[in-house]
Amino acid sequence: MRRLRFTWLFCLLLPSPAAAGPSDYLVVTRAHYLMIQRLDYLANASFGPAVVHEQPGGRYWAVVGEVVSGALTGNMPRQVYVAAVRQVCDDAQDLACWRLEKLAVDGEIVFDRGEPS
Repeated sequence: MRRLRFTWLFCLLLPSPAAAGPSDYLVVTRAHYLMIQRLDYLANASFGPAVVHEQPGGRYWAVVGEVVSGALTGNMPRQVYVAAVRQVCDDAQDLACWRLEKLAVDGEIVFDRGEPS
């Protein structure tokens, strides 16, 4: 009985998964989805590994990675992207809860939403 109480107390001290926010994997997949919606040529692209950088203010991330586009034409340039994404409501699984704020490809800004509303 003592062990059960200790386990229960230990569980109370751990942050809940919901409080920790979405996983890096989820943030990256949402960023890729939003990038494809914004830039048609990425629809058939291959995305390489990405790194997620949480930004101040919460629910805001910068995703940095590499994309190879042009597989259908045979011209396959590698491009580095930086996508700033924001979670705008509580359900991180819902695609409608995500918004692309900024997108740069090979150092050129291709999308900038401007000031958050």
